[in-house]
Amino acid sequence: MDTSLILARLEKFEGRIPYMYRCTGGEVTVGIGHAILSAADAPALTWNVDGRPATADEIAADYARISAEPDGQVASHYKPLSRCRMTDDVIDALAAGDIARFSALIAAALPKWNNYPDCVQAALFDMAFNLGVAGLQKFKKLIAACDAADWEAAANDCHRRGIAESRNQETAALFRQALTRSTPKET
Repeated sequence: MDTSLILARLEKFEGRIPYMYRCTGGEVTVGIGHAILSAADAPALTWNVDGRPATADEIAADYARISAEPDGQVASHYKPLSRCRMTDDVIDALAAGDIARFSALIAAALPKWNNYPDCVQAALFDMAFNLGVAGLQKFKKLIAACDAADWEAAANDCHRRGIAESRNQETAALFRQALTRSTPKET
């Protein structure tokens, strides 16, 4: 698996946001699409306020303000509502952990995961990160196409609703990249 390809795509489409915001799915989020699933999870992350470590009360107050806001706003809408910030090093470590965790979940859900080319893994990872692994598993025709190495069919079946069309097109292009990948012949 090419983690640098996966990270570059995540950052391109999820952004790199050092403060709490609500993603399009409504979850309180930070960094490169890292969902903070509950108020209790927020203090477990490393936050700063004005260059010093944030207190638990500051983190809780930011989480409460952000979670009370309506979803569907651009991330910058939430910036003035939050004092807590995350450094790039912390965002990078959080993203690396998310990639490792999601990769393990996808590998458990898709038995042929390790046989897919890196570009296909990147496409499937993007879908799973965006939809959740359970959401990816609803794309049964897509998964069957991947298992059969039918990359054109996979490209045609990877469209997601509710995301930017450019993201769908780039995901389809990753499946089509596998068309040009030479595969060793079985003996």
